[in-house]
Amino acid sequence: MEKLRSFVKSPVKYIDRNRYALWLLYLPVYLAYFAVLQLRKIPVEAVHIIETPIDRMIPTIPAFFIPYGFWWVLFPGALLYFLFWGSRQDFLKLCFILFSGYTICMVVYTLVPNGLRLREPIESTDIFSRAVLWLRSIDPPRNVCPSMHVSSTVAIDIVVRECRYIKTGYKNAETIVAILICLSTMLIKQHSIIDVALGWGMSVVLWMIWSYRNLFLQMLNH
Repeated sequence: MEKLRSFVKSPVKYIDRNRYALWLLYLPVYLAYFAVLQLRKIPVEAVHIIETPIDRMIPTIPAFFIPYGFWWVLFPGALLYFLFWGSRQDFLKLCFILFSGYTICMVVYTLVPNGLRLREPIESTDIFSRAVLWLRSIDPPRNVCPSMHVSSTVAIDIVVRECRYIKTGYKNAETIVAILICLSTMLIKQHSIIDVALGWGMSVVLWMIWSYRNLFLQMLNH
């Protein structure tokens, strides 16, 4: 709580003492560029459609909008938790895996435009179905592979699992939520299994890079 009180009391002084917080400035840059990518006009034939036979076998379950939407709590919550309550090292690890993954995705989306044709019509009018339809109305099925929803969820889970100061019960609860979020991307047809697999794999590789880098630096210090 001391870090949070310090920030509320004087944000400028807090940032001056904790320059690593400036990593969060990546987010508005990312959001602006992603918005440009989503709005750009691309010929239909230039869009690579991501799909496997398994994707067609996966049912659409609108109730999975709940875990999908919980990502909007998990993502900012994790960044704020590690900034104000966690260690500097864990915050930087999270930012490295998250933002490196997002940057890779932006490059892929720019060079290899991709999208989905998996979304089936939803006839039901229950609250979950309406929520999925609303999501589809604001999030067109393009720029999906690798999945940033999945890559960021996996990044958060990796950092949480490695934290010594987070109790095991909380770690397990977060992992269950992370699994449900990843599954939800396929069960409401926001992503294909390829998007999910590549998003997961990308975060794991970035975590390995971070870990080997730290190991190498420790060897140099000895």
